[in-house]
Amino acid sequence: MAKSVVKFWIAWVFGVVVAVFAISLWRNEPVDWGQIVIMSVAGLIGVLIAPSLKRLLKKGED
Repeated sequence: MAKSVVKFWIAWVFGVVVAVFAISLWRNEPVDWGQIVIMSVAGLIGVLIAPSLKRLLKKGED
């Protein structure tokens, strides 16, 4: 599980960095590194919460 979380999170962070750079270029503003950090941490939290929710929903159906 840890390996899949790390792989997903690395892809997530890469996507966030690309998106924030694109938005910065589009708006002609400097890169907002705070937004990159916040979105990266939010992605990690989401990846850690999702399996618990899936397990809880599956347990409730049985």
